[in-house]
Amino acid sequence: MRVTLKQIAEKAGVHRSTIDKVLHDREGVSDEVRDRIQKLLVEMQYEPNAIGKALAQQKKPKLIIISLLKVDSLDEIKEGIERAYSEVESFGLRIEYQVSSVANYTEQAENLRLLLKRKFDGLIVAPIRNPLITEEINKLVEKGIPVITVNTDLPESRRTCFIGQDSVRAGRVAGQLMGEILNGRGKVAIITGSTLMLNPTERLQGFNEVVSEHYPGIEVVEEIETKEIALITFQKAIDVVNRYDDLSGIVITCGQVNELGKAVRMLNKSKKIKIISYDLYPEIKKLVEDGTINFTICQNLGSQGFRSMKTMFEIVFNNTYPNAQVMNSEIDIRIRENINL
Repeated sequence: MRVTLKQIAEKAGVHRSTIDKVLHDREGVSDEVRDRIQKLLVEMQYEPNAIGKALAQQKKPKLIIISLLKVDSLDEIKEGIERAYSEVESFGLRIEYQVSSVANYTEQAENLRLLLKRKFDGLIVAPIRNPLITEEINKLVEKGIPVITVNTDLPESRRTCFIGQDSVRAGRVAGQLMGEILNGRGKVAIITGSTLMLNPTERLQGFNEVVSEHYPGIEVVEEIETKEIALITFQKAIDVVNRYDDLSGIVITCGQVNELGKAVRMLNKSKKIKIISYDLYPEIKKLVEDGTINFTICQNLGSQGFRSMKTMFEIVFNNTYPNAQVMNSEIDIRIRENINL
């Protein structure tokens, strides 16, 4: 049977309002009485009423800021966040989005800097990897704001935790897949987004590690940065295919995969060049189905958004922090036969 505040007040010999002051750390209670009440709360195993707590929060809702990037993963991460938010909104939470360009780290740094002047309770961020971003996140943490990085990490910062794929491992998976499909020999180009984002950089790292360790017959001829801009991706894909008539494979570690697909189809190379991509956007599904892409490595972006929102809710509402600083999502390999599962 649940212990009530009235029972605790009677046991302590005080008015119920005094118990309420202790629970909410308000003034007007002597140290001796406060200490006695706190001991009774523990001894009698008092548990706050969740509904009452939610009603109290609704009067003064907590605010979560969500800072994401203008990349292909944006919509799926946001969908997961919104799905989780719909489950906890009634407890007294509000969310507010800010979106920055991945090509402009100063924009995200300024957005985070402005948050220092505001009152809010938590930050979920897909960070650009730059010392300015690290500095602003650390300032927020010093103010007592919990920070969760989602999808792409900033491990040198003092963030609370990271939720996303182990990108080095995902890159190693791509390396083995390419090594096997090319029988260990051939020229390969790598198309990546921005060196300012950790996850495509780590995918590139993992891929190169596996090729170096196990497939010396594979030559990485170029590493191409596109900043996930459609026109740049399309043009650079055409350039690299034209430059290497004997190109055997392409790994694209970032978004704008559809532009790569258009380029190789236009050059009638879609059956000759083996392609590995990441994620499961509708356009990628079509490219896998028609055989343009051989493998795509998925990470469940919606789950990352959902988990980040639920984790932040537990922190700001229940003061419950995760046990781990890194929470990895799955590495899910899709081919034509399982692309629609």
